[in-house]
Amino acid sequence: MFRKISAASAAIALLSATSAQAAETKQCMPAETAESLITYILPGALGAVRTKCANTLPASAALLQVDSEQMQRYETASQEAWPEASAAIGLIAGQDLPENIEMDAMRPFVDAMIPTMLAQEVKSKDCATIDKVYGLLEPMPVANLASLTVMLAQLGSNDDKEGRKDPFNICKAPSE
Repeated sequence: MFRKISAASAAIALLSATSAQAAETKQCMPAETAESLITYILPGALGAVRTKCANTLPASAALLQVDSEQMQRYETASQEAWPEASAAIGLIAGQDLPENIEMDAMRPFVDAMIPTMLAQEVKSKDCATIDKVYGLLEPMPVANLASLTVMLAQLGSNDDKEGRKDPFNICKAPSE
């Protein structure tokens, strides 16, 4: 289940649908850049999950509390993360973006695409577990949550899954 959550976070591979060829040629994304992308999409991702789970969870569920202090922290961090997150989007989309595109012009597209992609991934039977994880993560600073998500994605990634590259190619953590 947690793998699904980190996969959903990495459905941050947001633009993966746009590029099979870019996935083959693009460079890996530095962990810090991936963390900015996670931070940026977190409110949209939670909104998608909230929508999907609204009929499954009780009204008191932590995930359904839209105006919580936790969500306000996520929203603030998201806005601050946009400049570096846009660089991550450029890396993911790679050659599929026009050469002179202004990333701020892509922002509404990215904001609309994330909830759509995530809503397809979340199953109603997983809502209670997602709500529990969300509640457990509440005291965690946003930066730590993004870092943890990237670390889990790095641990769960495989350079070559049945002949295809991961669309969300995070650079491997250096070995000590």
